[in-house]
Amino acid sequence: MQGIWACTALGQFVVLLLLISKKSFRRIPFFAAYISLNLCQGVFLLAMMFIPSMNSGTSNALAWVSECVTLLAQALAATEILRLTLRPYAGIWGLAWRVLSTTSAVVVIAVVLTGHTHGALQTWFEINRGYHLTFATALIACLLLVRYYSVPVPSAYKLILGGFCINSCMEVLINTIIQILFHKGFQVHQSSWQFLTMLSFAGSVAIWAVALRSPFSADDREIARFTDSDYRRISPEINEQLRVLNERLLQLWKMEARSH
Repeated sequence: MQGIWACTALGQFVVLLLLISKKSFRRIPFFAAYISLNLCQGVFLLAMMFIPSMNSGTSNALAWVSECVTLLAQALAATEILRLTLRPYAGIWGLAWRVLSTTSAVVVIAVVLTGHTHGALQTWFEINRGYHLTFATALIACLLLVRYYSVPVPSAYKLILGGFCINSCMEVLINTIIQILFHKGFQVHQSSWQFLTMLSFAGSVAIWAVALRSPFSADDREIARFTDSDYRRISPEINEQLRVLNERLLQLWKMEARSH
């Protein structure tokens, strides 16, 4: 356990150093804040282990609260990357965040309706699984939208989003297996769950380190910001479709705003 924890912490520290040294944190501040919070959470959990007066119930509750904070930061960081990816297409971004919100709401409702565990630990596992199921489903829905409309995405953003998606999918798988074991009467210790989730997260951290090994190029910032003549000259069919779709969606969102 200590070994995988140390490797994960070291990997996150490397990612944070890359964000600072390459000045990438200016482009993705929420992602930088997410990595920083994860490191702070590790220090916090480590400090609690050395407080002899703290009982296990209190320490578990505090650990889960810190997990909720980092999960919120994760959602903000992923939304930030999606917004940057679709920034040149304001209309398509309007569609994407609506897909994100709708998908999240549907999955949350489904999780609430199907949740029937008993006991604090089982409930926490259920909530954690529900969050990652929501997060992964919404993220995959947006990525499919980007894929379907052939929106160009910088490779660094692809890797960061891929790391988020892989980690959440693994979290869902791990928590589902744990829930099955609970229902069959097996006792699952929180330390086992922590080891498996940290192992999965370590893989995502490695992907992020690869994504951030080089600074973001200026071209990424201006991607797909073409004039009408550029749209017709560079990949005419794809870019023209994107331009028309973007304009129609912008008109739709303006009509929606006026109706309210």
